[in-house]
Amino acid sequence: MIETTVAPVIDPDFLALVLDHVKVEPGDEETAYGDLVEAYLEAAIGRIESASGRCLFTRTMKLTTDAFGTALIIPASPVISVASVTYIDVAGAEQTLAPSSYSLINRLETPALFAAHGAEFPKARDYPGSITVTFDAGYGAAVAEIPPQLRMAVMQTVADWFRFGGNVATTSTMELPANARRACMNFRREWA
Repeated sequence: MIETTVAPVIDPDFLALVLDHVKVEPGDEETAYGDLVEAYLEAAIGRIESASGRCLFTRTMKLTTDAFGTALIIPASPVISVASVTYIDVAGAEQTLAPSSYSLINRLETPALFAAHGAEFPKARDYPGSITVTFDAGYGAAVAEIPPQLRMAVMQTVADWFRFGGNVATTSTMELPANARRACMNFRREWA
């Protein structure tokens, strides 16, 4: 199971950029439109993250799993750093792995923790949720750190939702524009 323990904070510069993109002036009589665009921005970031398989803004996450195996695949990318790896040993006591005992490999594409060279992961209790990895994921805290294709996909999605209020044919307000979806494909590790 993976969960976000510290939510990302959207860079205010991104909101300003999106407001400019959809031609809404912050602070004037269009304040209600500004609030709508802000809500669309949050939703669009979620949709682009889902479609691309990438976390845009930095957040802290926790992965809970049952066993070490050869590697611990982290289902979020990019991984910035690993804060801790804890596990329940065979005697039932919680232990913390020393950072020198594991390595983060391929942090952008398929992040995984491997035992350090010449070492093995310790024996963990055979019980669901006995291993916990706490880590930070995302491109960074600033909009400039997000790849331009994903920034544009978010902006395009917000503009589409703002201008058209959803797809008239299906009455869906959450479809991604075709170009935004194509931009996400370049970042996706796997497609279901």
